[in-house]
Amino acid sequence: MISHIFNEGIRMFDYFIQFNIKILLVLVVFGFLMGRARQSAWQNFSRNARGYFLLDLFNLIGTPVHELSHLIFALIFGYHIDSVCLYRRVKTARNNGGTLGYVKMHYEGSGLLHSLRRDTGLFFVGVGPLLLPPLLLFLIGRLLPASLQALPGAFQSGTDSFFKALQQLGGTDIIIMFAYLYVIISVSMNMELSRQDLHMAAKGLLVLELLFLFVSVFAHLLGCNLDTFIDFLFQWNLLIASIGIICGLTFNLISLISS
Repeated sequence: MISHIFNEGIRMFDYFIQFNIKILLVLVVFGFLMGRARQSAWQNFSRNARGYFLLDLFNLIGTPVHELSHLIFALIFGYHIDSVCLYRRVKTARNNGGTLGYVKMHYEGSGLLHSLRRDTGLFFVGVGPLLLPPLLLFLIGRLLPASLQALPGAFQSGTDSFFKALQQLGGTDIIIMFAYLYVIISVSMNMELSRQDLHMAAKGLLVLELLFLFVSVFAHLLGCNLDTFIDFLFQWNLLIASIGIICGLTFNLISLISS
């Protein structure tokens, strides 16, 4: 009897453990690595005018997407927006505490439900730049011409198939491909979490853990299988994390060479 209860308890908390390892841990590690790469590149590029131009070029799309990610989650969780700045040039930002953009907000309401909504919102507002930008890139990718959407499949089939697919691209397809690559790099380079973002997310971490626990327990009691859903989020996070980290390291390498 005791053994049966123990085994049931282990199964009940299996989803809870998966949520923390496969989703939360990936987001935290990814955000930390991106932040370190970004800060290093910022310092190297800031040594000359050409570096400022490159930073502004890649921040032009990425920074507004970053701040809009905060803004959208703030609105979803009922925060009142005080002021928003979606973009600043690097030189301007250096004279304003290094902040390229910001979303200032506050929450009104009291009581247990409001507290839960506020604290849960803090986590999602904080990590928003790691959640919404990948979705944006996915949606944009679905709008690409069929010839470009076929490239990932051709790459998986081997280098020969991939290069044959590249050779079949028209002039317009090539322009769209490079534009999309620019958007990917720009957005990925701005998916890092600032200290303020991490501090904000940490405030809502306890409520998120309680939410994970609640979902895990009820999924087990109701016989719901969340393995496929969790694995999908895990693989998607790894894919975006890999792209972001590769872009960040490449950007950092270019900054070292140019400086």
